[in-house]
Amino acid sequence: MSQPRLSARLRLAGMALALSLLQACATAPRQALPTPPLLDEAYAPAPVLPSSQELLALSPAMREFLEQTVRPKVRMYGSKEGLLKALYREGQLRLQYDAEKTRTATETFADGRGNCLSLVLMTAAFAQELQLPVYFRSVLVDPQWTRSDSLIFQSGHVNLGLGTRLQERAFTGTVEAPVIVDFLPEEGQYSSRAVEVSVATITAMYYNNRAAEQLNAGDVHGAYWWARAAVLADPRFSAGFNTLAVLYRRQGRLDLAERVLEQVLAQEADNEVALANMVVVLREAHRTEELARYEQRLASVRPVPPFKYFDDGQEAMKRQDYRAADALFAQELARSGNNHELHFWAALAKLALGQQERAARHLALAAETSPTPGQQRIYQAKLNWLQSHARSKERMQ
Repeated sequence: MSQPRLSARLRLAGMALALSLLQACATAPRQALPTPPLLDEAYAPAPVLPSSQELLALSPAMREFLEQTVRPKVRMYGSKEGLLKALYREGQLRLQYDAEKTRTATETFADGRGNCLSLVLMTAAFAQELQLPVYFRSVLVDPQWTRSDSLIFQSGHVNLGLGTRLQERAFTGTVEAPVIVDFLPEEGQYSSRAVEVSVATITAMYYNNRAAEQLNAGDVHGAYWWARAAVLADPRFSAGFNTLAVLYRRQGRLDLAERVLEQVLAQEADNEVALANMVVVLREAHRTEELARYEQRLASVRPVPPFKYFDDGQEAMKRQDYRAADALFAQELARSGNNHELHFWAALAKLALGQQERAARHLALAAETSPTPGQQRIYQAKLNWLQSHARSKERMQ
């Protein structure tokens, strides 16, 4: 199946503190974890959070679109093909990628933008209204890393299937195969390497994304209630527990952060995120002997930390050692090629080396991989300037 074409690359963004990973949708659910210690009394009153049903609800505007645009396509092409033509292939919604906020189905439709999880929710909402069987899938791809100030973001990936699952067709008598809807062409090639996840897990992923976004915005109180909702929505989704540990650590409750992380590591001994969080907690608690043990465990799982080559490359840029910086950025790009900031710095190194065409390619990739329309415009403006400057030099020669 050809991939839905949208106005920008679509990625599912999760978040993480330098000590943590708020990994939205990166892993399949495992054994349920015990309820973590909660601290409701320490935070502002709980806001009203959307239920799993509300995440997939249709607004009046969506119902109007369903009747006027989707159903005619369905009558012409069938349920699955008609839905995809109406939503994506003919570009009527003009959707944009925007990672600043994970949206419900209603919000995604109203705003005309969202990340991959948002688009999965919106697609599923329409499909369910058409009485199409829907199932959610966590794609088993290597996570991608991005960074913003003191926060490190890890991206996982989800997609969805429309129709009766292949393994159920023999029992239902269904002839037509399901369609896998994936919003990332480069990840879609791995769509067979996926595990099905429940609505509870998708709900926990949504809550966890919102917790990470609130934490990134500095709203610790709001982030707590979203993280709390994530761990209660699906105790098998350990990313919510890591998020909660980050919140506790930020509030100075190292004891609670440690307890939450111990719960995760008791069942997922090689959980890189929990190990990284535990290292920071123990370092801040000045417990050197235990810290050394956890650092050793973390090093066995992750010999080279995320952004190690990036940070070294930036130091090389400060020394004006542009060749070394260029090589270091290339090493980091080999591990995380969808990082817009990294492509920007690689462009600066190439420009310092006089390699304008290669610098322009990295600026174009920075625009393509940037998580918000605003950042895309900034990089595009820099690219336009570079290309204009290059043309001016050619005319002068």
